Parts: sequence; C-alpha cells; structure tokens
Amino acid sequence: MDNNMEFSDFLKLIKTKSGTIFTLVFITVILTIALSLLNPLKYGATSGVLVVQNTAGSDPYTVSKSNEYLGNLFSRVVYSASFYDFVLNSPYNIDKNYFTGTYNQQLKAWEKTVKTKTFGDTGIIEINVYHQNPYQAQQISLAINEVLINNNAYYQGSGQAIKVNVIDQPLVSTYPVKPNLPRNIALGFIGGLFLSLVYIYIFPEERHDLKLWTTRKKRKVKALGKAVKIEDYQPEKNPTEETGIEETPAEQNEMDLPSEEERPSGDMDNILKF
Repeated sequence: MDNNMEFSDFLKLIKTKSGTIFTLVFITVILTIALSLLNPLKYGATSGVLVVQNTAGSDPYTVSKSNEYLGNLFSRVVYSASFYDFVLNSPYNIDKNYFTGTYNQQLKAWEKTVKTKTFGDTGIIEINVYHQNPYQAQQISLAINEVLINNNAYYQGSGQAIKVNVIDQPLVSTYPVKPNLPRNIALGFIGGLFLSLVYIYIFPEERHDLKLWTTRKKRKVKALGKAVKIEDYQPEKNPTEETGIEETPAEQNEMDLPSEEERPSGDMDNILKF
C-alpha cells in the first residue's frame, strides 16, 4: 500500500471497511471480558483516616510538609510484614486461611488485598480492601484502621504527638469491583478500534477483509418486466405440460377450424358466391 495515503482516502477506506472494523473490535472486547473473568470477583471496602499532629508553634508550611510525609509513610507501612501480622492478630474475625502458602506468598496476597492512596499534604489516607467475601473485606478494613490508631507509634518517632483518626468508616460495595469490567470493556473497545484502523491501513485489499459471518447474495433475473429471485422464477408452461395429455392431430386440426358462427350458411350458389 502507498505510504502517502491521503487522510480523505483513509476516511473513505474506513467507510468501506466497516465490517472488518466491527469484527476486530467485537473480538477484542470479547477477549477482554474473558480474560477479566479469569480472575476471581472481589468486593471492595473503602475507609478514610486522618493523620493529626500537635502543631503548636509550627508554621503552616512545616505542618503541611509533615502531613505529607506522615501520610506517605503510613500508606507504605500498611504493606509491610509487621503491619500484616498486626492485622491478623487483631480481635476482628479475619479468615487467616485466605492467606495461604509460604510467608512470602502470604505477603504477596496481602499486597493484592489492600491498596492505599494519599491526598497531598492533607494527611488523609484512603484505604481500599478487596476480598471475595464482602464481610471479610469489612473486617480487614476495620482491623487496618485499628492498627493505625493504636500502633502508629511503632512506625514514627514523635510518640503521642501523632494521632490517627478515622474519618470514614469502611463502606462495602454492593457488587464486585474487581475486576473492573466497565473500565476493561472501555479499554478493550478503544484498543480494538485502534487495532482495526492499523489493520485496514496495512491491509486495505478486499481479500484481507474480516467478517463474523458472510451474507448470501441473491441472484436476480428480469422476468415479466420486473426483477424476481431466480429461485422464484418459473417459465410459462404449455397447457399440455400441466395436464400431461397430448393432443391428437385431429384435435389440433379441429381447433384450427372456424366456429359454426364464422362458417358461411345458405345454398350452394350462395356459398360459391361467398
């Protein structure tokens, strides 16, 4: 294909290759859904905590930078092995059998279970917990908040000057949030559309067209002054072909003779004159 294809020509190509584009987009979206559903469905529990510190005699800039530091610090220690142990040993009803295998494998599963997010220098930390059981997601979320409140001094050197308060209690989703099917489908659609445009650009020839199904073209013939399907067209039959009875030569001659009304009547002279 000519590498110098004009944009207008490419737009025309898109119109003529709509079937190929639809096919590639459809296949990409279906594959995206299938791959997404290979992972177990998980519910989400979201909570929020606020890092509070004694700001007496401190300027606002120092306080904001301190909040940013502490927020980032606590959001990272949540993934640590010691924090994981604190959570499992908390008084909440957590199913420890969910985290199976070696200790290293348990920590990898823990990292997939919890996700944290900070908001700049506000000192606010959003904590998201994902679990196949919504009740377990809630219990783990409550345990994380409890550890941050009661054991935060284990991770910072300011002692009682730093406090963590819960500002949003765990809110459990009604439906599974992982995998995120709406987002994945949207990404699959965009990816399939891009792939299809690249495909028709590289392979514009008709022999490279892709279709989910093929349509049978109906042949038409001109009959009796209008277009009809060739399957419906039947040539006119001779009456003898319909009845299956052949006419004798005498019957054919009789059919050629004029009727009684058309025959001349009268005496022989009149007939001769006629």
